[in-house]
Amino acid sequence: MTLITSHPNWVLRHAIELDRHKSFCGEFFRASSERQHVIAAYLSATSQSECHNGEVAGFLLQAGHDDILAAAYANVPSGLRRALRRAGAVVHHERFYGLLVELLSCGESHITRCIAQVSRVDLDTLLAIKALPPEACSPKLVQAVAGSADAEDVSTAFDVLVENGVDADWLAGSLRDVKTQRALSSVFQKAARRANAPPHPVPASDFYRPITTGEELFSVAREFRNCLRNYTTSFLDERQGNAFAVVTRAEHRTVVHLVRGTAGWKLEGIFKPRNRRPSRPTREWIEAYLEENGVLVERRQPRTPSRWDALHNLICSHLLEFNLDYGFEELAEAN
Repeated sequence: MTLITSHPNWVLRHAIELDRHKSFCGEFFRASSERQHVIAAYLSATSQSECHNGEVAGFLLQAGHDDILAAAYANVPSGLRRALRRAGAVVHHERFYGLLVELLSCGESHITRCIAQVSRVDLDTLLAIKALPPEACSPKLVQAVAGSADAEDVSTAFDVLVENGVDADWLAGSLRDVKTQRALSSVFQKAARRANAPPHPVPASDFYRPITTGEELFSVAREFRNCLRNYTTSFLDERQGNAFAVVTRAEHRTVVHLVRGTAGWKLEGIFKPRNRRPSRPTREWIEAYLEENGVLVERRQPRTPSRWDALHNLICSHLLEFNLDYGFEELAEAN
């Protein structure tokens, strides 16, 4: 079955206008994809005049590809014909042709290399190449990112990680070898572990150890078997105001979570492994230390005991262990 394609409106309007002066549309639509792109490049780069449209139509129907491009651009960059040959079966957005010439003419080797080596050249590919960090940009990475928006995220994430202590050469080299979206995500997960956190609001001591890097956050998450890794970006981003520390008392270790509010830093939570609550003496001791260092501790009013607490204790004592299989064995035995 023949694939039916549709060209954008801007080139259709030009083709119809030229067809009024010479039989242009039929020849244009029957032309090879490369020639259609060459003609589109000319039309996007030049202003058409009513009195010259007949001459333009005749020129575009008879001239060779190189002559058409030479008439469109004062300096035709090397690789333009090869790029247009890989631009696909449909004429692109008008902006595509000017941007392609601009990038091929900029003199940046990583840009010209990527354009020459990617399998398909379209507007989103060009925007991705332009957006990616120059030191990390490679044909593999261009194919791995999911368009220009993804490429902008890569560039922004690259900058913030380097600003927070990640080695730029290591990160750029890792990104250049990326081939898939999954590999791209893996690189940034590893990079986040190498990043430094903002200054902690409470001073370190023999028993109070602030978590200062992404690697420490991952390590504590493994030790305490909780979801601490989900806080990676909010922990590294100073504007979001999340801070963590590990408090050691005798053989007990506890995670402290602080958040910054409008009134300053306050205690968000204190957790033992698997997010269990620490004992009351341990909690009160940690709260007192935090208050001594300017952290706001909001204490809840004690709740009046209820007979339903007995049922709550029997049910939730098991759930607090975060056993994901809870309920399945019991249901099997009941049946």
